[in-house]
Amino acid sequence: MRSRYGMAMASGAIVAVWTAPTAAQAVTGGEGAAANFLTLLTERFEFTFSQLPALRDHMIVLLRDLDGHAAVWIAGIAVAGLLAEFVVRLALSRARTNAFDRLVANTPLRAFFRTLLLDVLALVALVVAGRIVLGRMGGDANSISHQLGQMVLHALVYWRGFNVIFRAFLRPGAPEGRIAPVESDTARRLLIALNLVVLLPLVAGLLARALPITGATREMTGAAIILYVPLFAAALVYVVWHWRFDMAAWLTAMVPPKGLIRKLKLDAARNWWMAGLAFYTLMGVAAVYAALTESSTASRGMALIESTLIALLLFETLMHRITRHIVSELPMAGDVVADCVRLFVRLYALIIIAEALMVRVLGAATPEEWLVHDRGAKLAAASAVAIYAFWRFLKYRMDSYIAANPLPSADVSGDQEDEVRVAASRLRTLMPLLRAIAGVAIAVTGGLLVLSELGINITPLIAAFSVFGLAVSFGSQALVRDVVSGIFFLAEDSFRIGEYVDCSKVKGVVEGFSVRSLKLRHQNGQLHIVPFGQVGHITNFSRDWTVVKFNIAFANGTDVELLRKTVKKIGLEMMEEPQFKPILMQPLKMQGVVDIKDNSLIIRFKFMARPKNPSMIQRMAVRRMYDTFPALGIKFATPTYPFPIPATPPVPPAAAAAPAAAAPPKAAE
Repeated sequence: MRSRYGMAMASGAIVAVWTAPTAAQAVTGGEGAAANFLTLLTERFEFTFSQLPALRDHMIVLLRDLDGHAAVWIAGIAVAGLLAEFVVRLALSRARTNAFDRLVANTPLRAFFRTLLLDVLALVALVVAGRIVLGRMGGDANSISHQLGQMVLHALVYWRGFNVIFRAFLRPGAPEGRIAPVESDTARRLLIALNLVVLLPLVAGLLARALPITGATREMTGAAIILYVPLFAAALVYVVWHWRFDMAAWLTAMVPPKGLIRKLKLDAARNWWMAGLAFYTLMGVAAVYAALTESSTASRGMALIESTLIALLLFETLMHRITRHIVSELPMAGDVVADCVRLFVRLYALIIIAEALMVRVLGAATPEEWLVHDRGAKLAAASAVAIYAFWRFLKYRMDSYIAANPLPSADVSGDQEDEVRVAASRLRTLMPLLRAIAGVAIAVTGGLLVLSELGINITPLIAAFSVFGLAVSFGSQALVRDVVSGIFFLAEDSFRIGEYVDCSKVKGVVEGFSVRSLKLRHQNGQLHIVPFGQVGHITNFSRDWTVVKFNIAFANGTDVELLRKTVKKIGLEMMEEPQFKPILMQPLKMQGVVDIKDNSLIIRFKFMARPKNPSMIQRMAVRRMYDTFPALGIKFATPTYPFPIPATPPVPPAAAAAPAAAAPPKAAE
């Protein structure tokens, strides 16, 4: 059991300032309460210090009456227990190493609990050895020496029990089995610091409980506490200050690499020692106040807060160790469950801290008055966990669907023939918007439910939100128009992400949208953001099917029937190819002669395809016609020039032979 007196580092003036408001109300409850409380506190100090001579005389008599035999047996309890623990731990070191080697790579939790069980066996050996020595002391079980021996054994088991837990998380000599994300040297120093944090207040509490057993009065015990508590408090403050960087390394290593408040978490982890110094100072004040007023409620409350914070640190470390192997961009199902469990434990710890602070430390409410708030807080915490779990699993399913159905590329140039753009499905298009709407709805509804469970009247909040919404609707009519138009466009499935649309003013591929605007990427790269209220109509070029018609000029005298049959054959062949079969809906065919110009026939062709990349099919069809037609005697039209091109005059033979004769032969060289 933790000491009810704990640690201290404050003078009588600090005690007066810290306890004045609450205690003054309890003493007078009217005007001049602070002055009356200071008078009472001064009298208590004077009375306590007046007991110092009596305490000195009591200690002299105790040292004279307590024989050396009993002191040796009491010291033997601690020595025998620690020696037995060391021997058993040393004997089980090989089994511990084997457990790490076999299990830590695949099942780290199993290795953690197995090695923890081995450490517990060493603790059991300590208890057995201490009990054996205590039983051999002899004498009456109610004697002073026997009671002091039992207190020493209980304190020793308490301290070494915490040491087992700390050692299981830090493992200075076994980095492969370490739970805390720190280096070996840091783990060794932290193990010493955490043991001191437990041991120092434990010794202080042991002294405070041992004095009444020896016959000291309450006044003498209070005087002794006021004398030695500042020493223990100074030692604890030194522990916080000396090992502040080691604990900061532990805390900062557990900060997630991503998050909206990551920088704030890092700052809090690096500067934790400020809160630590203030906390242990208040614990010391509570211990001094307990000695003066003979009421340990505030001191017990601070000790409960400390134990809760230590337990929360160990739990967060264990959860970090379990989930740190998840490197996926998306949260896994196990990660979602871990977050829900983490939230539950945090809220429960917050309720414990709130109860200890409001009831025990500040005395703002009695246990009976706090019972109603405690019930409401637990119901609110359960509701918050359930709502958060529902949202995380819903978000997990949405994110998984989004990851399994990626958006099409924004490249609409169509230069690469092997790339075919595919428009997103309607659900994939709406999924980001649905996720945002679901998140807002769950947050608002859940927040109101939690506030209602806490006893807060949510009717004024609902009324205020209603008035605010009405004011926004009247003051931002353009925004309301954009939102309403967007709702109808989305409900009618007018477009999807990846489709090419024309919004009368701009054209482009739909890259995304919000509740009020549409994002279109032009084929040249420009990004257009168009409010829905300004969209008069939408022409969708990527829905269902498309018919592509194009003209080619052929030479006069071309056999049109042969051309028709050849084009039909090319179209049927393309329909059977795996590359075009999923895209083509009707084969390429010739529609006929649409015009005669100069020395050419203008022939029109067409085909029907799915609106994925019809230009690629058109380019491939033209290429195949270019490769096939010359062998069949089908000629493409050649341009005619409106003016004659003069021919180059021929060179006379004599003029051409003269330069040749003038050049010396190469053989002569």
